[in-house]
Amino acid sequence: MDQDDRIEIYTIPPNFAEEGTLFSGRIKTRNAVETAILLSVLLPILLSLELSVKAKMYLGMIVLVPVVILAVLGVQGESLFAFIASFFQFLRRRRVLLPPDERYRLTLNRKKEKAMRGGRKRRGKEQGRAAEAAGMETDAEKNPKGMENAAKGVYGAEEENAASQTKKRRVQRTGKRTE
Repeated sequence: MDQDDRIEIYTIPPNFAEEGTLFSGRIKTRNAVETAILLSVLLPILLSLELSVKAKMYLGMIVLVPVVILAVLGVQGESLFAFIASFFQFLRRRRVLLPPDERYRLTLNRKKEKAMRGGRKRRGKEQGRAAEAAGMETDAEKNPKGMENAAKGVYGAEEENAASQTKKRRVQRTGKRTE
């Protein structure tokens, strides 16, 4: 193979001939315009101050140069003015997290109560089945009074108590009695 037959590969940088940039893609046009606006406003203010030339130079280095660099580079991919606008928009629209209100707590407590009630019933059935399978006594066999109460119809006293508590909560929440 001769040198003439060989194909040379050149990599093209991503910012080559990029539209809307200055200095070979290093500075965006918007940032350059914003920098010119800032300089046209801040430089006359700095020159109009009644300070010595040395003090004006120091003040320019401390204030003007960082602002100009920030305006040329931008902040996180945005121009300086766009960043300032989004910052004030954030301040205006931000939300503050507060403790949950009473309505949220009521729904959360109801969910917990349902889970607790459902969990107890399931556990009771599962324990009874496990005890029967193992040949052990169940809770009802251990407590004969519980069997008597079940025969008398007192077994549903817990459910009636839960229903009365629900009615009390409704009265507290709405202020009206519902019967």
